[in-house]
Amino acid sequence: MVKEVNLQKMLDDATENFTTGFMCSESVLDVLNRHYGLGIGEEAIAMSTGFPYGFGDGGNVCGAVAGATMALGKVFGRTIKGDPAYEKCIALVRELNEDLAAAYGSSLCPELIKDFEFGQPERKTHCTGIVHECIRSFAKIMAREYGVAVK
Repeated sequence: MVKEVNLQKMLDDATENFTTGFMCSESVLDVLNRHYGLGIGEEAIAMSTGFPYGFGDGGNVCGAVAGATMALGKVFGRTIKGDPAYEKCIALVRELNEDLAAAYGSSLCPELIKDFEFGQPERKTHCTGIVHECIRSFAKIMAREYGVAVK
């Protein structure tokens, strides 16, 4: 894991990802993986492909939140049955959701984009802000929990 990240570079890379072919979940997971050195393979990026639009347009959580949740799971999750590490992971994911809800009123995709026509550029701009908020929340958590400096 790295000792420092450049927040503006992460936001710029996420914007580039999100505007050139990756969906929100893929954009967030890819950027967090690269900038934090999480060691997540391409298959995990592929696994995040179904999350946008509330899990395959299912009306659930925002894909950007899902991508950041995957990254939090990589850092704070468990691989051993019964390991109480899940308690901390769950609390941090809740914090991520609360951060997004504080900034946007919700972490549910349909609520986040209800005022936008899906194919319009304004919706993409709005969602780029959501992607950025998820990255900021992850950075805040990593700074506090792991001491990863944010410049």
